[in-house]
Amino acid sequence: MASTAKTAATKTAPRRRRHYLPAAERRQQIIAAAQEVFARANLKGARTRDIARAASVNQATIFEHFPSKEALFEEAVIKPLIEAMRGMHARKEVYEHAAGPDEIAILARSSGERHLADMDRVFPLLAAALFSDPEQGKQLYLEHIVPLVRARGEILGGLTRDGLDLDFVGLAIFGIQMAVALDRHFGGGIAGERNGDLTAVAEQFTRMATGGFARQKTDPDATVG
Repeated sequence: MASTAKTAATKTAPRRRRHYLPAAERRQQIIAAAQEVFARANLKGARTRDIARAASVNQATIFEHFPSKEALFEEAVIKPLIEAMRGMHARKEVYEHAAGPDEIAILARSSGERHLADMDRVFPLLAAALFSDPEQGKQLYLEHIVPLVRARGEILGGLTRDGLDLDFVGLAIFGIQMAVALDRHFGGGIAGERNGDLTAVAEQFTRMATGGFARQKTDPDATVG
């Protein structure tokens, strides 16, 4: 009798259903979880079981989509970083007709805010990509970041003062953007709160990038920055 009752209870108990997602959605779910884990633990410290737990999947599912942890790192960290940095290129023609640095700063303010927001968003991935593995970081910098920095300088050709190296201009702009993201992520307070509005910071950034920081005198070429 007891056995019969147990069997009946087993038959009537609701079965837990697995939640199935299309392959593309599951892949994006894994990538999003991997970004969080890599940003926190970097490439060497991240474990696939931690990524699986964050994505609510088992480790086997991860390897159904990615052949290795390194391949997942490439997809979750390197590619989004490169795409975000490509999106940081200003349109040179917008600024060529500006009357001077102040007008360029006004025109560039919205794009400057967007560029700072992009860097702020990808900063944990950038740190993970550059410093998780020295050789991989060097390769990323030389093969991807340096060309993007130089392209930024070339875009600003014709807008910069005589005597300024365009590669250095591109590097300086990249450096300011990264410094702003660094300060916001670690709570320095110089560039505002972590989730605060970037409008005021963007205004300072564009004024600095377009006009320098020294007080202008009669000769605008005397400005240093």
